[in-house]
Amino acid sequence: MPPGHGDALRLLALVDRAVWIYDFDHVRMIWANPAGLRFWRAESLEALCARDLNPTALGTAERLENLRHALARGEVRSERWTFYPQGQPFQRDCRLHGVALEDGRMALLVDAADAQMQVADSSFETRAIEAVRQSALMISLLSEGGQWLMHNPAAEALINRLHGTNLPGLDNFATLFAHPDEAIALRARALESGSAEATLRMAGPSFRMHEVTLRRLTDPVTGRLSLMVSQADVTRAYRAERRLHKALARERTIAETQRQFLSVTSHDFRTPLSVIDGSARRIARLAEPGSVIAERAETIRDTARRMTEAVDRTLGWASIEDGRVDFQPERANIRPMVERALLAQRSVHPHRPFVAELDDVPDLMLDQVLVLRVLDNLIGNAIKYSPEEQPVRVRCFARNGEVMVSVTDEGIGIPSDELSKLFNRFFRSSNARRFKGSGVGLHAARFYMELHGGRISVKTTEGKGSTFTLAFPVPAKG
Repeated sequence: MPPGHGDALRLLALVDRAVWIYDFDHVRMIWANPAGLRFWRAESLEALCARDLNPTALGTAERLENLRHALARGEVRSERWTFYPQGQPFQRDCRLHGVALEDGRMALLVDAADAQMQVADSSFETRAIEAVRQSALMISLLSEGGQWLMHNPAAEALINRLHGTNLPGLDNFATLFAHPDEAIALRARALESGSAEATLRMAGPSFRMHEVTLRRLTDPVTGRLSLMVSQADVTRAYRAERRLHKALARERTIAETQRQFLSVTSHDFRTPLSVIDGSARRIARLAEPGSVIAERAETIRDTARRMTEAVDRTLGWASIEDGRVDFQPERANIRPMVERALLAQRSVHPHRPFVAELDDVPDLMLDQVLVLRVLDNLIGNAIKYSPEEQPVRVRCFARNGEVMVSVTDEGIGIPSDELSKLFNRFFRSSNARRFKGSGVGLHAARFYMELHGGRISVKTTEGKGSTFTLAFPVPAKG
């Protein structure tokens, strides 16, 4: 019981208005006059004090905490509250005072007006007001000059945390932020255009970022121009975004370093490969045609060409990520290119059986360098992922306005649950880890096919093999 308030409480017990005292810390009633007991529909003070009055809504808890701060500053407030005696909602206009308890703590004295109004279920306006009160979004009303006109509980809690005040003649809005000039500029844009938003750092020692939105409106009380301010704490998302930007910057740096490394290394490879090819060419000219030396020289030249092509493929894969692929299509027939790709693989894998079914097909618009890379990758994969004694089947045919090239093996296949990731960069299926590879070949193949306006597809059964099919559109005659 508040010390020294015995006479006052005896007088309050005689008034017709409902009056009670609420203990902030213990979240319970500690006194009520008879009218207050009737309002709360309590049989006795003991029964009322025993009730669980913990707020069920976070907005109500914030509102009580904000009220506690205000009363501690000596304020006396008049507010409309919705109460729920025995679960039935009623609104009362209340006069709210702070009173000191015997142990020195602050409690709340509520003096409720006589008039009461049951909250109707159909009252849209009442529900809208309560929704604003309960919202985690910080909502305030602001004058043109930066004076606060209204806060919902979440916004008032922010003001309390920042030890903000509403001093006359001061731009109280701008003082909330670490860089007041940015807040002032944001407000000016909103007043001019009707709305504005920005991500601003809050004032105070801790790092907090808020997404702040301002909308121009007319104050319904004074009729003057004002602004509705809504704020959301986006610190976590902001930090995550910053980390992502840093990670992307690091990745770009690493990618550029890799690209430069590949470029320099490729140049270093090309020079000795050119020397090897030139020396082998001179040896072939000096050797007897058809001799072992001539054959060896041609093998050296073919190997040097394949190494040069491998370097070009590596640079091609790197150029995809840079977006600098050199795409130069021209009218050509794909069948000789398939034959060339098969001939190159046969020279390296002489014991591998190949089955080729190559029909006559119409000419296409092709970048031959890129198409050869795709064919070499598909045939090379079929060889790599299937037993040496199993054949690799290659077909070339025309169908429904497209030229198709398919490569079939009888190898390990691809798990069905991994097919959706097959063409992702660096992806390798779980059953292919024991084989050497980088996981960029199929990614590059799909990219090159898209440049041609074509597509690449796969049919596969794990443990039985795969068929990869390229489909190129036949250009219209004209």
